Amino acid sequence: MKKFKLLMRSSYLIVLLEIFYYLRIAPQVVGTHFIGDNSPDSFGSKYQLFFWELLILILGESIIFVEKN
Repeated sequence: MKKFKLLMRSSYLIVLLEIFYYLRIAPQVVGTHFIGDNSPDSFGSKYQLFFWELLILILGESIIFVEKN
């Protein structure tokens, strides 16, 4: 179990470093959805780009909690 927790939490570190790096270089408004000819048809905040990475962190901690109990 200790190896599993270490593996999960080390992957969090990689994800967090990626988030902080891309937050610094991303523009304030980004295209969030693209149509067939690669032109954006929906725009949003740069923070929307990192929703899935944060979801991975939450799911990983919940998996550790479930495996522990």
